[in-house]
Amino acid sequence: MSTDDSDKTVFKQPMPGGDRTSMRPAPGARNVSSGIEPTPVQPRPQAAYNPSYVSGHSPIEPNTASFKAHYGLNPIVNAASTLIAVFAKTRSAVSHPDVSGLHQRLIGEIKTLEAELRDLGLKQEVQLSVRYLMCSVLDEAVLNTPWGTESAWAQRTLLSVFHGETSGGEKSFLILDRLRQSPSENLDVIELFYICLSLGFEGRYRLMNRGREALDQVRDELFSIIRRQRGDYERTLSPAWSGLGRTRNPLTEYIPLWVVVTFMAAILFFSYSGLRYWLYASSSPVADDIAELVSDEK
Repeated sequence: MSTDDSDKTVFKQPMPGGDRTSMRPAPGARNVSSGIEPTPVQPRPQAAYNPSYVSGHSPIEPNTASFKAHYGLNPIVNAASTLIAVFAKTRSAVSHPDVSGLHQRLIGEIKTLEAELRDLGLKQEVQLSVRYLMCSVLDEAVLNTPWGTESAWAQRTLLSVFHGETSGGEKSFLILDRLRQSPSENLDVIELFYICLSLGFEGRYRLMNRGREALDQVRDELFSIIRRQRGDYERTLSPAWSGLGRTRNPLTEYIPLWVVVTFMAAILFFSYSGLRYWLYASSSPVADDIAELVSDEK
């Protein structure tokens, strides 16, 4: 894009030679020093990756590759699946033994996300939008836990490392508003927003009066946009559920028709005989009484 005003993500282009992104200040946002650079993370082989991301009552599987999804229609969601899984687990974690280590590992994962987004050939503003959202989502998850508020995370949030801002709850939804103006072009990012909202991301609506209702409305609107763009889901589990479509009664394949007819005739015969015997037995005492009365009159 040629100018900042035409940038749909409200971002300026990143400064050359640095990992930090220069930002246009959002209303009410508080910027940190422009001299902050992301802490370098040494490359490490996956096999040596032992610390767990989040600790609750039991450690989480350290192999984060198990979180990675490689299916579906949305490559952006696939690329961010590890961070999405960490976000979901962090919100419910009651404690963490190494918050500083978690911070460093998430920086490394966000850089991995950046590399995957570049490999997808996405526009720069799309890459920045995705990174901004995931930083905001993870910061909110950590800072709303008891162990997160007691740590130094607030002094060095992921958003401050990558975007030079301390809080993204407001701007995240400004980005979403810009994306919704062209839903067909930004559908993958809109779906990522929808997933994050469904998993508990609240942003500016957390402290807003009746914010839950407003957030539910935003999520419903995103679902409607996605459904219009993707089309309705397949309602049948299998197109071949009806099998061979045979209409014959399978019982006739094993029992001849004459056997069935004979069996039915026998049932009718014994039913008739039983009914006749019952009528005879019931009427005999009455007939005897009548005969006795007639004989007495004579």
